[in-house]
Amino acid sequence: MKVFLRTATICIVIAFAYTRAGYSRDNNVISAELDSIIQNCLPEGTDISVYVWDLDGDSAMYAYRENVLNRPASTMKLLTSYSALKSLGSDYSFQTTLKTDGILENDGTLSGNLYLVGGLDPQLMEADLHSLVSDMKNCGITRINGNILADVSIMDSIYWGSGWAWDDTPNSFQPYISPLIVHGGYIGISVIPGQKGLPPTVNTYPQSDYYKVVNLARTKDESLGMLSIKRDWLNNKNTITISGNATKATSTDLNIYDSDNFTLTLFSEYVGQEGIEFEGTGWGTCPAQSVTLASVRHTLREVLKEALKESVNLNAEAMFLQAARSKSHAQTNFNNAAKYTTRLLRLNVKRCPTFNIADGSGLSMYDYIPARLFVEVLRLFYQEPEMYEIIYESLPIAGYDGTLKGRMGGKTTSGRIHAKTGTVTGACTLSGYARDADGRNMAFCIMNSGAIKMAASRRVQDAICNILCQ
Repeated sequence: MKVFLRTATICIVIAFAYTRAGYSRDNNVISAELDSIIQNCLPEGTDISVYVWDLDGDSAMYAYRENVLNRPASTMKLLTSYSALKSLGSDYSFQTTLKTDGILENDGTLSGNLYLVGGLDPQLMEADLHSLVSDMKNCGITRINGNILADVSIMDSIYWGSGWAWDDTPNSFQPYISPLIVHGGYIGISVIPGQKGLPPTVNTYPQSDYYKVVNLARTKDESLGMLSIKRDWLNNKNTITISGNATKATSTDLNIYDSDNFTLTLFSEYVGQEGIEFEGTGWGTCPAQSVTLASVRHTLREVLKEALKESVNLNAEAMFLQAARSKSHAQTNFNNAAKYTTRLLRLNVKRCPTFNIADGSGLSMYDYIPARLFVEVLRLFYQEPEMYEIIYESLPIAGYDGTLKGRMGGKTTSGRIHAKTGTVTGACTLSGYARDADGRNMAFCIMNSGAIKMAASRRVQDAICNILCQ
């Protein structure tokens, strides 16, 4: 404990010493300060890669092991964002569409099937499904002599990326990816204690008959042990079991198996609630000769912003998969998307370093990226004003919002660091833009490998950013 505190103290002293002493801020001084951080402050057993680029002078400021391959964690979303903006364009919208191959009779009967066509929209919510049902009613449909069919044909059936950890499920950050995925592919569960000895109140959202809730918990019954909220994920079941002792209000989110089936079920339930009868539900590819009844859209800008600010994996994977499909319009999958993004980066990054991409969010254990590639992509953004504006405002801002809301809130760094965080066991990363007190703009990447206790690695990152912003 004493060693840990001493290291943290050294790190803070180094970060602020030059400011107090009034040293000149040329690159040699900055390099010396960063060298001191690396030599004195790294958590034991870890290594680091650091690369800093002066965007205004278009020259390297600092480099340390910048070509070493590291797991990027969620900083991978920067590369995915570049692929999406470059391939789809800033005006692109993800779309979920309601179509039919039938004929609407004068009495309001639709003779034919109704198709809910998925477009990989990660922002699709229950309100959007209600909106589609409302638009369908406004078309005059009161009965369907046919089925409600889900069309998920734009993607294959592999719902997880290569190298994803199987036991990350049923966490909500690892949804079952599908072209039709509502509410982020997860359900919210809250447990509220009641009278002692009686079952607590359990609320779920969105409500549906698709999953089952078994409440075995009791309020303030210590003999039952700790409260547990689990889904039977090992058997691919959507049975939620609450057990144990409920002592205080508790909430959690769990992913739901077969997310496209969940979306179809929820939509058909909403149709039924409006009194519209139909024959059944199922799966099918919408015929080319069909009529569009309604659609809901969410822009790439809002999808990208959520992916970067709050590090939402689903949003990143939606961009990753749809970008690959944008040119060929063929069925998309993780393998093709990885190849497409790799080709795009090698085509646009000069003197492109060695790297490996397996997914769009950084969940994969097969993602290996050097710090230099991130900085090169940040340079590409900076050179295209429209793309730079979107990325700069979408990144978490130190001391203000997103995953940096609680970090670097001091006078030197607050508001001057716009950067993407990344955290998985064994890797702690940070990459983005820094601006110093004189207005100089920099792109940087810090990749701490071997990190287990993230707080120590984040202190090193924060100290480096403090030096850059002085």
